[in-house]
Amino acid sequence: MNNIYSINQNEIEKALKEIWNYMKLNQSIEKCDLIIGCGCANLDIPIKCAKLQREGYAPKILFAGGLGKITKNRFNKSEAEIYKDIAISNGIKDEDILIETKSTNTSDNFRFATKILDENNIKYNKILIVHLPINERRTYSAAKIILKDKELIITSPDITFDKYLKKLNKKSLEEIIDEISVVVGDIQRMIVYPQFGWQAKDDVPKSIIDKYYYLKNLGFSKYVLSKQQIKDLINKYGLKEGEKENYFN
Repeated sequence: MNNIYSINQNEIEKALKEIWNYMKLNQSIEKCDLIIGCGCANLDIPIKCAKLQREGYAPKILFAGGLGKITKNRFNKSEAEIYKDIAISNGIKDEDILIETKSTNTSDNFRFATKILDENNIKYNKILIVHLPINERRTYSAAKIILKDKELIITSPDITFDKYLKKLNKKSLEEIIDEISVVVGDIQRMIVYPQFGWQAKDDVPKSIIDKYYYLKNLGFSKYVLSKQQIKDLINKYGLKEGEKENYFN
């Protein structure tokens, strides 16, 4: 895959832009009881969370994230710990930050976060979630399942697609492959995970599915689950009531 990105760059960027526009939900934000910052390799998220807290959108921040598939090779401590340090450097008091350091995926960000909140007797009904624009839809779909009795709003750092692309193009080829492969894997999970009850179901448009296959077939398939992996998940966890087997890959 040495030159796949540069050879097909224009078409890849067009595909990513369409996916970006689909994934970004553009919700209006309101005052909430809590901000949850979802961990990943991006360091704009804790800055955005700190800004929201300083502006009075919520009294406390919970950063959720251990080491995921990308950050395990880049960070020397958990995503949540790194985010906390950044938030403190951006004016947030230590006592206004909670961290969850064990999760390695989006659903566990929320599942483990609730345990931390319960342990600290934090009352929360309305949550402002912060993730990247290109992760908003899938993150929100996962949160609706895990936090189904809560009112949820999702937002993201003030990053335009052009800014995202400019930053992406400064990365090494290996990092570019990793990041685009995560996007491709996210689309697949939006289709496959609802059958296990791990995400709310979204009707993914055909145009986005077409972009999925285009990028996957180019070789951005590092995080695409194989048919056998999906079959193993079905055998291990079973299907949500009323769902049919879906081996989309």
